[in-house]
Amino acid sequence: MLRTNPLFASLFITTACVANGDPVGVVTEARISPNGTSANGINLNGVSLTNVAPLGLRANATPIGSSRTGAPLSGAGIIHSLWSGQLSNGTRAALRIDDVLRGSGANTDVWSYRVSVFSAGSWQPLCRDAAGHSAFADSVQGTWNLAQGVPGGGSYNAGTASFTLACRGSAIAKCIELGYKPWTGRADELAACVRALRADYCGDGVSYTVDGTLVNIFDTAGLVPDDAAWQPEAAWTPGGAACISSATATRFSQAAHQVPSCYPHALEASPSCGADFTDGVQIITELPLR
Repeated sequence: MLRTNPLFASLFITTACVANGDPVGVVTEARISPNGTSANGINLNGVSLTNVAPLGLRANATPIGSSRTGAPLSGAGIIHSLWSGQLSNGTRAALRIDDVLRGSGANTDVWSYRVSVFSAGSWQPLCRDAAGHSAFADSVQGTWNLAQGVPGGGSYNAGTASFTLACRGSAIAKCIELGYKPWTGRADELAACVRALRADYCGDGVSYTVDGTLVNIFDTAGLVPDDAAWQPEAAWTPGGAACISSATATRFSQAAHQVPSCYPHALEASPSCGADFTDGVQIITELPLR
């Protein structure tokens, strides 16, 4: 289980500047398997570092730039590099990259980093595991709108020079590690996946699930295949749920026990929801057969 440091739960990153802001909360440990089964992390990010600008400083004080063709941060050569960030309250904080972990298999292009933030006279981990130890974060091009309950809340803007650092186990990091990487042309799938894992049905940044709820996903690109042992719950676009299935329960009824504000007048239930990828659908979520 990943825990956030409340002090930094609203940090934005920029290279040489930083920016971000995620709601404070707890995300479950990433449990990602080849069929896409994941435990939900209802926060977009464990600690949320977005709007990372493209320049930092290496340990020898020479400039370093982020990549626009792969993961923004990659390689072991940026260990001990320094960046600066802007907190959601407008103050600034220094960032330091302490360690690196390269992904394996289909994720050798994903580099995860331990990041520290300087505050109150000491360096503190950006991400922590259940034991309170420093944990890793993934980097991804673009930024998220972290507002909730308003139009545009939770939306992803891939077309920016800024980038985001997402604690592993958060919805953003889970979706990257499932293969939805903007640098491979999967920005729409990433946006839809984050909406789906967070159960952001209305596309306004509000989550209608709880941490630890299992959900299976599959996609229009075939990166994560369907699993016959699960039944469709909802179909997802980058803007939220296109529909929910009337043939099965939903996470908002099973786990959150709340009705989304857009249901049923804008979000409709259909027995055929989840049968295809028409009308901009990128991701389909499924729940276990009961």
